[in-house]
Amino acid sequence: MMFSSLLKPENIILELESTEKDVLFAEMVENIVTTHPSVNRSEALAALTERENKMNTCIKSGIAVPHASCASVTYPVVSIGISRGGIDYEVEGGAAPDSKESLVHLVIMILFEQGNTERHLHILAECAHILQTPAFYQTALTAGSASEIIEKLRRIEEV
Repeated sequence: MMFSSLLKPENIILELESTEKDVLFAEMVENIVTTHPSVNRSEALAALTERENKMNTCIKSGIAVPHASCASVTYPVVSIGISRGGIDYEVEGGAAPDSKESLVHLVIMILFEQGNTERHLHILAECAHILQTPAFYQTALTAGSASEIIEKLRRIEEV
């Protein structure tokens, strides 16, 4: 399964409104629920918050990958959000709030079905591979359309 096949153009938010992590989660879950009505909004938010409280999902400077398993999810769902101004993501390690090191500009949110750890790990590994490609980060931040981001993902996956 290719990571890009999990994405719908409607699940790419080219300009997030959020500036704080809690609001970001609500904004992105709302985006997911709009295109996947079977996903339970409250359950998804609770699962993401619980997972985030265990371990911060800011994986490298400027990028976060919040993810969680939910009973109402029957197949993995992905949303990508871009914040040109940055979101205060409360990065661990002593970065001052609102400092350049604490701001996230690219968020990939993934909700998984429960009980399929193998698929969960496989998708996270594919996501990590994509994020190791510096050109993807730059493409995402400067993209004029969701299609441009999906096309870049597909080209990375072909390599």
